[in-house]
Amino acid sequence: NQMTQTLRTFADEVTRVAREVGFDGQLGGQANVPGAAGTWKDLTDSVNTVFRNLTTQVRDIATVTTAV
Repeated sequence: NQMTQTLRTFADEVTRVAREVGFDGQLGGQANVPGAAGTWKDLTDSVNTVFRNLTTQVRDIATVTTAV
């Protein structure tokens, strides 16, 4: 079933990026769900926006703290 596969891919990608950013400290990760369309694409884009904003904030904090 295509919807089940898309959900599995989405969940795997969100988990992968969360692990990269949250545990491994690899900033800038983005979820990639091939063939995502409609709501799936919207969800993927939203998750990527959250990760991108978090990455920007952490990098900005690092810039400020190293400048002090």
